[in-house]
Amino acid sequence: MDAQLENLGWNESVPPNGFINRPKSIVNNDNPAGLSSAAAEIEIETTPEHMNLVSGDPSCAGWTRSYDDPGVVALREKLRKENGIKGLELVSPDDPKRAAELLHRDGFVAVRDVLEPDLLARMQRAASEAILDLMADDPDCSAGGGAGGLPHRYSFGGGSASRQMLHKDEWCELIDLPTTTPILTEIFGSPDYIVGGAGGDIAMPGAIEYQGLHSDNMWSEIPDPYGNVTMRDLPVPVLTINFPMIDLTFENGPIRQIPGTQRSRAPIPSLADEPDWMKLSTVCPAPAGTAVFRDIRAWHAGTPNLSRDVRAMPNVEYYAPWFRSEGIMRSMPYEQWEKLSPHAQRISRFVVCDKGETVVGAGYMDPRRKKREAFKQKQFDEMGEKAAREYLARL
Repeated sequence: MDAQLENLGWNESVPPNGFINRPKSIVNNDNPAGLSSAAAEIEIETTPEHMNLVSGDPSCAGWTRSYDDPGVVALREKLRKENGIKGLELVSPDDPKRAAELLHRDGFVAVRDVLEPDLLARMQRAASEAILDLMADDPDCSAGGGAGGLPHRYSFGGGSASRQMLHKDEWCELIDLPTTTPILTEIFGSPDYIVGGAGGDIAMPGAIEYQGLHSDNMWSEIPDPYGNVTMRDLPVPVLTINFPMIDLTFENGPIRQIPGTQRSRAPIPSLADEPDWMKLSTVCPAPAGTAVFRDIRAWHAGTPNLSRDVRAMPNVEYYAPWFRSEGIMRSMPYEQWEKLSPHAQRISRFVVCDKGETVVGAGYMDPRRKKREAFKQKQFDEMGEKAAREYLARL
C-alpha cells in the first residue's frame, strides 16, 4: 500500500468500543429488515442494514488501543497460533466450476491470482487515496464507520457521499475481468447478472474490536403468506467480490466467514455469545491479488487488525438475473460507462447515469454522515428544486 499510510492507526486516545455509549439490548445479529432497518437509539456512523451491530465488542472494553497493550499482545499471540480456516482452498481462476461448487457449498470461495500486477498496483494507489480522503477529517480514526460503526474501520461506499465508488476508473475496471467473469457466469448460471454497486471496507491498524457476525441483507424478507419460503431458500441473490490489497494474515484483520450459513435459518448469535471457533474462521492466509467471492447471506464479519498495516478490500457487488433491490442506485458517470467492455456496459445499465448528468456526491469522501449530506444538499440546491426532485426519483 501507499507509503503515506505508514504509521497510521493505533491511536491510544480512542477508547475501545465495548458497551461504552452503545446499546446493550441486542439479543442476536439477525436483521431481516435489511435496508429498512430502524435507526439505532444513538447516532452511530454505519450503514442502514448494519444498525443491528452497534452493540460493539465487550471483550476488549478494558484495553488501551495500543500495539503493546497486554490484551492486544495476548490476542495477537492467540491469532498467530489459531487464526485461519484449516485447509482453506485457494482456487485457480482457470477452474470456474470448482469455484462455483465451493461458493454454493460454503457461501464463499477464495480465488487466487485474480488481479494482474499492474491492476493491483493501480487499485492499491486508488484505495490509498480514498483512505487518506476519509482520514483527512478523522485523523485519529475515531469516527470510523462501516458495519457496526466501529472506530478504526471505514467503508469505501459508506464514506462516499454517492454511497458508491463507481466514479473511479479503478473500481470500474474490476467489473469485468477475464479471471472473474467466467466464475460469475458459472455461479449465476447465466451472464445476465447485473452490477449493484462497488465499495469495500478498511481495517486500520488498531482496529482491536471484532465485528459481530451478520448478513448483508439488501432486502426486506419475502412476504410469503404461508411462511414456507425465505430469502435463504433461494439461489444466491447477491454476490460480492472482495479484493484484498495486501496479503491477508492472521493479524491484519482478515474477513471471517462461517461456512454453509447462507442457507441457515438459525438466529445469528451476538458477539458475546459466539463460540470461539467462529472468531477464528478467517480467510487467511491469502495473498494480495486474491478475490473472495461471497454470498452476502452467509454469516461474516471483520476481525481485529493488530498489525501495523492498513488492510483494505475494495469490492464489486453483483445481483442475480432474477433479483432487484432498493440497494441499486445510479452512481456511475456516463463517461465511466463509455470506457467499459460491452459486457460490463450491459451489466452496469442500472447504475449508469445519463450523459452529461452529475452524479451527486461522487468524489466527496468523509466518514461523517452529516458532512456527506451537507455536501449533497449543496449540489441539490444548485440544481434547483425540480431537477433535484427528479434526480432523487430516478436514483
